[in-house]
Amino acid sequence: MCGRSALSLNKTELQGACSFKRKESNIYVKPDWLVEHNDGKDYTPSYNIAPTDVTPVLLSSSKYKNATKSDRLLKPMMWGMIPPWHKGNYKNHNLSTNNCRIENITNSKLYTPILNNGGRCVIVVEGYYEWQTTNKASKVKQPYYLYAQQKPEVKIDEPNTWDNTYDEENGWRGIKLLYMAGLYNIWQNEDVIIYSYSVITMESNSSLSWLHHRVPAILDTQELMEAWLDVDNVPPNAAISLLKPTNTLSWHRVSKLVNNSKYKASDCNKKIPEQKTNKEKQKTLTTWFTKTAKRQNENCSTVPSKKNKF
Repeated sequence: MCGRSALSLNKTELQGACSFKRKESNIYVKPDWLVEHNDGKDYTPSYNIAPTDVTPVLLSSSKYKNATKSDRLLKPMMWGMIPPWHKGNYKNHNLSTNNCRIENITNSKLYTPILNNGGRCVIVVEGYYEWQTTNKASKVKQPYYLYAQQKPEVKIDEPNTWDNTYDEENGWRGIKLLYMAGLYNIWQNEDVIIYSYSVITMESNSSLSWLHHRVPAILDTQELMEAWLDVDNVPPNAAISLLKPTNTLSWHRVSKLVNNSKYKASDCNKKIPEQKTNKEKQKTLTTWFTKTAKRQNENCSTVPSKKNKF
């Protein structure tokens, strides 16, 4: 599943990070921002994004030709899809729509019509948090931060190591982002219009099953992302069939401070040392005593014996 994420880039940096090459061009182009609606809420960079927060989402511009000349758009949207049939306050629909299971998308009352109507999108993050559910001995679930594999000199939790620069010839040279496949919907009543989305999830593969049994659908190549966004030429079932668990993620253990959705500070994704298991602790203790005893024996064997004088 995906319950929290992080994205600290500002809007200008994010345009560079999401730049892409058109098929007929050798230069990188940036997606335009489409900022409207959402009850006055806009994207705010955060190290601890939670459901109901507003985050950047990539869209095909085919439905928004009057708003942009770019092939792709960045649109702030609320995390947690509002059902089209919901009436009243958009905050009170009482459904869990932060994630949608890929197994149910094609026969869902909520998601099937949206999928068939071209509601495919890409959620942009630097990484996401997951809590280990496979360790039954632990009373408190340990959170981990998962993210794209970076260049050796780039540390995901040290922004001063990111070369966040962009130009048309070389594109983006900064931090590598994660792109999650999702579905979005436009909901409205007499007062507001809200864009909202759900992250598509699937069964974990062997690389992440130690952590959790569900993972978000990651689009880890430009070809995959292009196909997912191409709602005019790639049919819904064909697009769904392209989604597979990825083997390209890195991760590290983080503080339980991230458990509090109101805590947004930059130390949320900081790497902390792995804790040793009881067996590892016992092994370390036994090794220490063994080495100490060995040194004592060696010292005793090297002490010269004193001859008795009578």
